[in-house]
Amino acid sequence: LAKPAVETGVDRVWRMALARAARDELQLALAVTDLSVTTASLAEVLERMPEHALLSLLEGPTGGMGLIALSPDVLAAMTEVQTTGFVSDRPTPIHKPTRTDAALVADLIDLALQGLEGGLAADPDLPWAGGFRYHSFLPDPRPLALLLEDFGYRILMAQVSLGDAAKRGEVMLVLPAIGRGKQPDIVAEVDEGFADR
Repeated sequence: LAKPAVETGVDRVWRMALARAARDELQLALAVTDLSVTTASLAEVLERMPEHALLSLLEGPTGGMGLIALSPDVLAAMTEVQTTGFVSDRPTPIHKPTRTDAALVADLIDLALQGLEGGLAADPDLPWAGGFRYHSFLPDPRPLALLLEDFGYRILMAQVSLGDAAKRGEVMLVLPAIGRGKQPDIVAEVDEGFADR
């Protein structure tokens, strides 16, 4: 079973990064109502994937690959606000996400990931959570077992409310548990301090 990870800065920063990206990119009100950070194997990641979600591959430091999955209601809210100007409270019809859907949310995903990285500049979570960006749309989850390396991952599962609670859903961010990115600024400053002595 997935194990809870130690809660650190990523919990607070990802909440803010998602909300700000939705506001700045789409003028969409998004609130994270619950967020869990867990560690899991690749098999567990695949089991926890939201049904009918839009799947976007992420590319990170040293070729590391991650994933972000938007549940149908989250995707519907983000596309509705761009096409009609508001978020409907009508039930979301189930459909297979398309490349057009992915194009409508790619900039928001990148903005949220940039916000995550910027907010963790001096945090120990930066090496594993920073440096990821949107890479490509994945129309089917089946290739994930081959595309993602078979080792430990961290799952940030956010329950979100969109458009003043007109819709609710999940944003699932999956990143390699082993940090491959740059070290936080505070570590660099400490190292330099020791070097001066």
